[in-house]
Amino acid sequence: MISSLGRWWRNRLRPTTPLSQSTMETTPTESTAQPGEWVAYDEDLLERARTQWQFGDWESLASLQRDTLQHHPDRAKLALLAAAGLQQSGNSEQARQLVRLATQWGASKKLIAQVLIAGVHNTLGRAAAINGSQQRALNHFEKAVANVNTQGDTRLLIQARTRNELERLNIAIEPQVLSRVGQRFVSPLHYQVPHTTIQDTSKPVQR
Repeated sequence: MISSLGRWWRNRLRPTTPLSQSTMETTPTESTAQPGEWVAYDEDLLERARTQWQFGDWESLASLQRDTLQHHPDRAKLALLAAAGLQQSGNSEQARQLVRLATQWGASKKLIAQVLIAGVHNTLGRAAAINGSQQRALNHFEKAVANVNTQGDTRLLIQARTRNELERLNIAIEPQVLSRVGQRFVSPLHYQVPHTTIQDTSKPVQR
């Protein structure tokens, strides 16, 4: 009788579905933290990753680990930035996995499209630079940053991305050429406002 009760109790405690590796992979959005448990995260991680993307620091982005991202409140954006780093580093399969993860974590289709298209422009810019088509390369690097960036001085960020990418390829660019890159993104506040004469309508116009 006692042994039968023991077997019945052990069967009640045994999980009905085995926790296989495939089961864990199909629910990546679930947190491993227990209810009510506070999990520490790096509050500056998103801003740092965004800066790394703007300047083309693909190695740092590619090194972001899933365990570091999954408890972060901005994990969807971070996963997408990490995917961009992997994409530019040639790890296409891992990049696709992180894009899927970003989707499951709530990244919008618009943001995903922007980041992926920006990555395509960056790759095309490298190819054009290698082929000696400097102007075409500059246009692609410009689009790679401008289509996504919404913070900071877009013109300076385009110049920084262009310089970093060309240096990575050991391709020189003249300073005066670099200074003109992204010029159309200069804020209107940087231009001198033309002087205009405003007529005082309170006084009659003398003829």
